Amino acid sequence: MTNERWYANHFRELSPDECLELLGSCPVGRIAYSVEGGPVVLPVNHVLDGGDILFRTSPHTELGRTMISGHVAFQVDQFDETDLTGWSVLVRGSAEYDDSDVSIPEDRPAPWADGTRNLVVRIRPRLVTGRRLLPG
Repeated sequence: MTNERWYANHFRELSPDECLELLGSCPVGRIAYSVEGGPVVLPVNHVLDGGDILFRTSPHTELGRTMISGHVAFQVDQFDETDLTGWSVLVRGSAEYDDSDVSIPEDRPAPWADGTRNLVVRIRPRLVTGRRLLPG
C-alpha cells in the first residue's frame, strides 16, 4: 500500500480583497530582504494599516539597519497537513521607517520578542498575489 492519492489538489488565484483579508487574519508573517551575503527570511508579527503592513524591530539589528534599502517581500500562509489544503499570500513592495504619530497605540504592532523594538517599519505593497490550494 502506498501513500499516493488518486486525485490531485488544485490552485485558485485569490483576489486582492481576499489577499488583504488573509493578511489581516494572520498575526505572524515572514519578511524577506537581501543583504550582502544573500537573502534573509525572518518571522515578524505585524498589523495592517490600510493596505500597508507594519511591524516593529530594533534599529540595532540587521533587519532594522537593512529596511532603509527598500525592496522586500512579505508572506503569510496557512496549511492543513491532513487534507493537504491551504493558502499563501505574497506581498512585494518597498519598506521604510514609519515615524508618523498614531494617536491610538493599538494601531501599532506590539512586539512579541523582548528587548527594545521601537523602530516601526512600513511595507508599502507594489504587488499582492495569493492562491489557495483546494481539494481535488
